[in-house]
Amino acid sequence: MEQEQPGRVASIVGFILVAAGIFSLAYFASPIRLMVRETIGPNRINWLPPILGGLSLICGIALLFFVSQRNQKRKRDS
Repeated sequence: MEQEQPGRVASIVGFILVAAGIFSLAYFASPIRLMVRETIGPNRINWLPPILGGLSLICGIALLFFVSQRNQKRKRDS
């Protein structure tokens, strides 16, 4: 039972990262923010939220992929 816990925790963290990345990218690309961004100009945009959102999404997907690969390997070896 103890061996299953790290995979479960990693899966939960992966889902949280994917959800946070999707939320961050959706918030930054909302129509109201796009209109405000056009009036401010491209030089005054904070690019940190979409970059972090994209990294969060990619890391979450990678984490979920590696956890599923590890679980499949364990089932095969058993």
